[in-house]
Amino acid sequence: MSNIELLKQLRELTFAPIKDCKEALAEAGDDLEKAQEILKKKGIAKAGSRAERETKEWIVKIVEINEKTVGLKLLCETDFVAKNENFQALFDSVLDKIAQGSKEITALEDLDPAVAETVENEVKEFMGKTGENMKIGGVLVTKKKAYIYNHPGNKVASLIFFEGGNDEIAKELALQVTAMNPTFVSFDQVDANETAKMKEEFTAELKTAGKPEAMIAQIVDGKIKKALADTVLLEQEYIRDGAKKVKDILPADMKVIAFVRMAIGS
Repeated sequence: MSNIELLKQLRELTFAPIKDCKEALAEAGDDLEKAQEILKKKGIAKAGSRAERETKEWIVKIVEINEKTVGLKLLCETDFVAKNENFQALFDSVLDKIAQGSKEITALEDLDPAVAETVENEVKEFMGKTGENMKIGGVLVTKKKAYIYNHPGNKVASLIFFEGGNDEIAKELALQVTAMNPTFVSFDQVDANETAKMKEEFTAELKTAGKPEAMIAQIVDGKIKKALADTVLLEQEYIRDGAKKVKDILPADMKVIAFVRMAIGS
């Protein structure tokens, strides 16, 4: 095989710049496999110098793989790369790898160390080819029953964990979570320390205003619920009908257990 043919083949295999391909082939003595390994190592090395650059673009998807629900958020610097088919292929490859384990995963720290190292090196290698900083922003693996919603454009994805009801209502809840980004399912999930602090502040405020002692507890309860309503899924205004709260659309037999929203910053 001629040098030109080798160069072309190495370029097609690695997507690395021509200059880097030429140098790798020279270093490898025109051994194609060795040249690929050299480029891989150089790509990982180059990635370290880009690690602090801001990643403002991303792909998010939640899919079913081998009877598991698997989610991934992969970050990069520019929309140009986020839309590139090779970046999307990288995304799919990482997604497949994190789906191989059997345990529940909600954070990068939960990944098997060997899997974590493999996907990290794969991302770093691709960084070396593109010149952009990239990183895994979030992972999820579960076998729990859930409704999956991927918003068009792959920038936001949501999961609804529920009992009873039906997928049609679960989809409405997923759309609500995607659009309104709540923090809790219900008031019961709000941190007790947070509500205690609010209760103390509102009580002091009402006493200063001279409100009757017998009425203060009821007023405080109402003020806390009003203050938290936008952060509580079931208490939010329903996106399709502002006259209703989300809890008003639930069938009597449906219970919302939890939700996940994967997007930039979440």
